[in-house]
Amino acid sequence: MIPSHGWKDTNEQRKREILDAIRAGTATAGPVHAELDLTDRCNVACYFCNQQDVRTTKQVPLERVVELLDDLAAGGLKSVRLSGGGDPLAYRGVDRVLDELAERDIVVDNLTTNAALLSEPIAERLVAPGRCREVLVSLNAADAEDYRRMMRVKRETFGRVLENVERLVALRGERAQPALSIQFLLDTENFRRLPEMYAIGRRLGADRIAVNTVLPIPNERIANEQMLGPPDFHRVSPYLEQVLRADREAGRLFLCFVFPEWNWELDRMRERLSAPLPVLYPTAPSFREENGSCFFAWYSATVRGNGDLYPCCMLLNPEYRPLGNLLDGGGGAEERDANGGFAAHWHGPAFSRLRQEMRDLLLAGGRILWSEKRFRAAGRACVEPGACGMKNMYFRGDEAFYRELGALLDERRRAEVGWRAGARGIARWWEIQRFRVHHGVRVRLRPLLRPLARWLGRRGAGLAHTADRLARF
Repeated sequence: MIPSHGWKDTNEQRKREILDAIRAGTATAGPVHAELDLTDRCNVACYFCNQQDVRTTKQVPLERVVELLDDLAAGGLKSVRLSGGGDPLAYRGVDRVLDELAERDIVVDNLTTNAALLSEPIAERLVAPGRCREVLVSLNAADAEDYRRMMRVKRETFGRVLENVERLVALRGERAQPALSIQFLLDTENFRRLPEMYAIGRRLGADRIAVNTVLPIPNERIANEQMLGPPDFHRVSPYLEQVLRADREAGRLFLCFVFPEWNWELDRMRERLSAPLPVLYPTAPSFREENGSCFFAWYSATVRGNGDLYPCCMLLNPEYRPLGNLLDGGGGAEERDANGGFAAHWHGPAFSRLRQEMRDLLLAGGRILWSEKRFRAAGRACVEPGACGMKNMYFRGDEAFYRELGALLDERRRAEVGWRAGARGIARWWEIQRFRVHHGVRVRLRPLLRPLARWLGRRGAGLAHTADRLARF
């Protein structure tokens, strides 16, 4: 069973609460799902990690984790993702955290780890019935030497990771959970080894083998010539074809790239090879893209190892200002009372501002141009179309929810957008018109710029950055 970002554990009552809160512009009692990045410590130093510039050496003290779980459970928390600025298994006391979650009947929807610290006691907790839906292992390499290059650790770590994963699978036995996903990242040095990566995933017994490319991280820490870009599909395509052929019967391979050009070419390749596209995240007939903006401000939150609060993991970067901090004041019981705990932040001004901005986006059908002045709580990825699949990826298959959300938004748009709604309604209408003009210009220029991007990409590494910018226009 694949993870659902907690949606499988969200009952009809909680969905109704979310819909009613969106209609009224108010808060829900608390998040249904949370990402707990309990430590910023990590046992590897991946060169492509997007957390490098926000990572600290801190972790949330265990007693504060227990208090946090009490607060979240009181607000209706049903599931968590354990990930992190560091590796969640590097948290001192992770075994106790797993036990505390189980005592409160909170499901681990996803555990993302490099698995180097996946000990037998931890594995036994994860395979216990009803405790964990998915373990995602970031392997990213085909052998020990490439693992050393990608993860910046000793070569021997690769073998230990494989042993830990094999033990997890053996302990799980014939049970369906936790599902095992193995992730591989491609760059210009290792993409030719994709067939070997796929073979490793199959040998380990992975339920899903996910492949993506190394992506830019803050402060341009990765050289452009080290990353694959839109013009590079022709270089990678022979190896993609090999793994698609190998996976035709098994259906374990998950390929979905950030480059629309790659996905288009990949669809054509699948048709030619009669390799069906796995539908991991289906779309309900009631889902409409205009209603697909993010509603995390009513549904989810992320807690970092230093106590900082975010709407979701996609905004863990130096450019985004956190919505608060759970550890302000030092961490004792008196400080916690003064700080108000998680609930005070959830109902406080920063999360309230986020809900206001996300509600505006929902009313506008996602058609508002990004600017720092306009959006002080929502990140750029929250606003720009196509910038973040997390907005609706896990939810868009819910027929009843999106039917009700669509009816709700149609009603509120008639009441709150346009001249009948006064000055605020006219301002909303004007934002939509500005977006339409801007989008129209981009649509007309894009067919002209993309051939130029491909031509520049073939002219050498010096023009790769310009080619990439044009391809993304």
